[in-house]
Parts: sequence; C-alpha cells; structure tokens
Amino acid sequence: MTVVYLDRVFVLNGVVDYLLLLSAAWLCGLPMHRRRLLLWAALGGLYAVGVFLPGAQLLGHPVLRVMAGAGLALGAFRARLRPAGVFLLLSACLAGIVLALGSAFGAAYGVAQRLLVADISWQALILVSALFYLLLRVCMGQAARHGGGELLEVTIVIGGRKQTVTALHDTGNTLRDPVTGCPALVVEQGAAESLWPPEVAGVLAMKAPPEEKMAQLHRMGCPVRFTLLPFRAVGTAAGLLLAARSDYIEVGGRRWPRTPIALAEQPVSDGGRYHALWGDAEGGKTHGEDAAVAETPVVQRMQAG
Repeated sequence: MTVVYLDRVFVLNGVVDYLLLLSAAWLCGLPMHRRRLLLWAALGGLYAVGVFLPGAQLLGHPVLRVMAGAGLALGAFRARLRPAGVFLLLSACLAGIVLALGSAFGAAYGVAQRLLVADISWQALILVSALFYLLLRVCMGQAARHGGGELLEVTIVIGGRKQTVTALHDTGNTLRDPVTGCPALVVEQGAAESLWPPEVAGVLAMKAPPEEKMAQLHRMGCPVRFTLLPFRAVGTAAGLLLAARSDYIEVGGRRWPRTPIALAEQPVSDGGRYHALWGDAEGGKTHGEDAAVAETPVVQRMQAG
C-alpha cells in the first residue's frame, strides 16, 4: 500500500511548478511577475492534491493532467503559447531526469491514482528541481548578458504622470548621477512621451544636442527637473544624456525615489522586446573622478546609431 502525504504533495508540486514557470519566463525573455507565477504554481499544487482525494480519480487521467498543465501555463503567462509550450517541455525534461536518477539509485516505483510514484524523498525532488533551474540559468547566463537577460516591468512617476515600460536588467549598465550616486534608468525617448506636458514633449522632440534642449527647457521654466548625465562607452568619446528627475520608479515592488530617467534617442533593443535598461542598483556608489563619467556599454549601442 502506497501512503501519500497531501501536504508534501502540495509543497512539492507548488515549488516545482514555480521553478518551472520561472524558467520558462526567463528563457522566453518575459517579465518576471513572481507573485502571479507563485499564485498559479499554488493552484498547480492544489490540483496535484486533488488527484489523490477520494472520488477524484478522473483528475489523474494523463489527458486531463496534460490539459491542467497547459491551462496552468496559459493562465500564468496570459495565454502566451510560446512560454506555455516551453513550460510543458521543461516539465517533461525534469520528469525524465527524476526518473533517470531514481533508476540509477535503485528507487522503488509504485502506482497511485494512475500516477507513477517513486520512492524518492520530497526534499530530494525539490533539490533536483532547484538544481535543474540553476543549471538552466548558468548554462544560458552568457546569452542573458547579451540581450536575453531578465526583463522587468518598471513604473515611472514624474509630476504625477505615470508610465510603465519593459526594461532589461543589464548589470553592465553602471550609469549614475555623478552628484547623488543614484543609478539611472535609461529609457527610449519615444517610450516616455506620456510623462511630459505638451510643451516639454515639443522641446524633447527637437533635433538638437542635449545641451541645447536643456537650455531651452530652463528658459521656458520647465516644471520637470532636468539634468545632464555624462557617460563614456568603450571605443567612443564621452558624451551627455539628457535626464529627468523622477518622483520615483518602481521595480519589482520596490520604489527608488528621485531616480534619474536618462533619455536615449536611439532604440536600446535590437528586436524591440524592451525599451529601457536598468543596471545594478545594489552596487556601490562611485566616488571621485570615476563618478563624473560612468561607464556603460549600453550607450555604445545608442551612439552607434
């Protein structure tokens, strides 16, 4: 007789589903809505518990289990087919790895509610799933650093106006305000149009150097506080980016007050998957001469245009 502990079934399936959803989102370059993914992972855990409840044998049918997995992924990813397919593929890969490891270590197998149950501790299964997730991140980390990294939804608030943009978490972007040391968010100028009053938007649309735009904004008594951020990129001369002082930006549920919003006139993404760049905000502040010129490989792409 096979004994099944429902609390362990819920925890195991919830954790594994969450790690697989995170992996699928990361591989497909989607923003990490962690709370949403956690909610759907918990629903997956509840479904797994339901399979073992009396009178619910139908839930263990292979067709229904595949449909439940597909529904979970489509719900978590707002009906996007590609990440849902990646989730199912990763689930199959992980199941194969677990079965192979179980066979290699001589684990016993049984059948309960039409499910193949292995005599493997639930802690070991969670550990294998976590290692599987970490292995994906490590193996594809190099690709992530070249445009496929984690995407974040960033909310910008300036003068009561709000705009949400998709940003690439680019740890190579170290652009900071040389006075305050605050990390800057680099945003495509076209993606931030709704943040400005009409008269400010007109000046920003001018084909002029940042210094001239800054002077024009100052003369008109601009209600938004602008500044100039110096930058330097490998292989290019130093330059200036026009930046607005935000009320705050919100990244992953955390607010960063008075963050400079550096405006890029050129696209920051080749494929248009994101329109902003957010660097390593946890890094230490720069000091002295290095603070005056922050190095960022991102600006090199903007200058190349």
